[in-house]
Amino acid sequence: MQRTNVKHYVRSCIRSVVQLLVLLFAGLQLSAQLPAAQTIASRMKVGWNLGNTLEAICGENAWGGVVTQTTIDAVKASGFNTIRLPVAWDCHSTNGVIDPAWMARVKEVVDYCMRDSLYVIVNIHWDNGWLENNITPAAQAQVNAKQQAYWTQIANTFKNYNEHLLFASANEPAVNDATGMSVLLSYHQTFINAVRATGGNNSSRTLIIQGPSTNIDKTNTLMNTMPTDPIANRLMMEIHYYEPSQFTLITKDETWGRMFYYWGANYHSTTDASRNATWGEERFVDAQLDLMKTKFIDKGIPVIIGEFAAIRRTLNPPSEQALHNASRWHFYDYLVSQARAKGLIPICWDINKEMYDRGTGAVLDQETISTIIKAAGVTPGHVRLANRATGLLADGMYRSANGSNTGQWSYSGSDAQLWAVEAADGYVRLKNRATGLYLDGMGRTADGSVAGQWSFSSSYNQQWKSEVTGNYIKLKNRATGLYLDGLGQTANGADLAQWSGSSSNNQQWTMTGVALPAAAMTGAAVTADMARPSADELNVYPNPFTNTFRITAGKQEKIERITIIDASGKPVAVKVRPSPADLLSMGAALKTGTYVVVATGRGWTKKSKVVKIIP
Repeated sequence: MQRTNVKHYVRSCIRSVVQLLVLLFAGLQLSAQLPAAQTIASRMKVGWNLGNTLEAICGENAWGGVVTQTTIDAVKASGFNTIRLPVAWDCHSTNGVIDPAWMARVKEVVDYCMRDSLYVIVNIHWDNGWLENNITPAAQAQVNAKQQAYWTQIANTFKNYNEHLLFASANEPAVNDATGMSVLLSYHQTFINAVRATGGNNSSRTLIIQGPSTNIDKTNTLMNTMPTDPIANRLMMEIHYYEPSQFTLITKDETWGRMFYYWGANYHSTTDASRNATWGEERFVDAQLDLMKTKFIDKGIPVIIGEFAAIRRTLNPPSEQALHNASRWHFYDYLVSQARAKGLIPICWDINKEMYDRGTGAVLDQETISTIIKAAGVTPGHVRLANRATGLLADGMYRSANGSNTGQWSYSGSDAQLWAVEAADGYVRLKNRATGLYLDGMGRTADGSVAGQWSFSSSYNQQWKSEVTGNYIKLKNRATGLYLDGLGQTANGADLAQWSGSSSNNQQWTMTGVALPAAAMTGAAVTADMARPSADELNVYPNPFTNTFRITAGKQEKIERITIIDASGKPVAVKVRPSPADLLSMGAALKTGTYVVVATGRGWTKKSKVVKIIP
């Protein structure tokens, strides 16, 4: 009996140890569920900063322009698939506790991005410099205490969001020597520890750390040690690119350098030679990016260019203005194309909020946007053009013959009212989604002549210059010199015309991005049936799916419950008040088979069938 009891005891102990190991392994698997940083980096093509907004001191309205879902839709529609959200936290806190209303507002903006399947980076920005201006041994304990407190609160708020959300430790930490570098690493370590300690998806979320001053040379020289992360392959490096600052940033001559107006070997002025860049041109870009590729990317650590930009200057005579514009677009084109070629992720800074109207989402600088998107190798997004005077939209009218007239029509949601925007040497081409033809001036120079459509050509008749007029734009044809004009015609089907420049509202347009759901998570092509649904639609895709599916609905923000029902009519999953993050990743636990997805809100119910298949 004693020997039997000993055997049972030993077997019981072994069984307990095995069960414990299984549980520990399961826990490790659960905490390693989000993709590695390298995988996420391969999907983040090109990004845009929501700058001068959530990091304003101390409120979103400080610099004007409260962001809306429409704004984010417009950014997504342009072709950007990543948004960096610079955020101020310290000035919204009392005794280390973040104001719940402010946290809720930041979460609301993050949710705007999540609804559009964008990758979104939340950081702690300048924020009165409490961190980035205090990277000294004397300030180290106090700053680390704040870093711990803020990131614990931020991470807990977003712990269940999927891999589309990334956290960034700081902004531009001012470090010039090894001592400062050591202190900065402690700030980054506190950040990592605080986020990982909150558990959930934060156990494997990709985190971004900043090089000293986010300067490439300093990062290459000083950052020779990475902070410790309990999970491998979940860190990215961040640098910024504003070189040469005489071209990209400064607005007056300084004692240490004069402003540059012209950048690039083939874009120097012969009549204003003192303003040509004397350093920092193409070869410099190549050398700088190569440093980051060798030091980090080649070792499996992705790198983002968290900010880059070149200020737009106003010059005379017009010939110099044109050369400056061309050199500025060349800067964007060269930097972005080289960054993508070397594996870096470029995220532009919208200087002076010139690209989009923050409230309406209207596109204000399509040439720069298109230059960046083309250089990144991304398919351009779609826009709608609505006339200020007539209220009608530019419409391809489903006319697919070369030379056919372009029309106007009230909003219909039709593909004939969607135009893809392509860069064209500082101008843009507008390609109709339904007809496949381009908006064309047809060489017609008489006021009132009709704007046509034609298949792609290199003709200037297909190139249009956008000119900002308040919150509207005017579109001037490069060949004819005439402006796109509604001519006051309010009848559906009226021809779209051209006219010489005037102050008439007939020549003023809103260019609004149209967000189509991305296929970044599935790799599937974006199709017409994946467009943003109307109020009475429920879309589930990909369908069939192998791992998870996503949901979009016209009343998405009003969904109160998602129920998944199997073929026998039995509810197998219920999600009450799903968040935008929930709607992006559903069905992981389902077995192969056919299901009905039921979305319910107050007074309405929508259903869609979905099929899970073996991968």
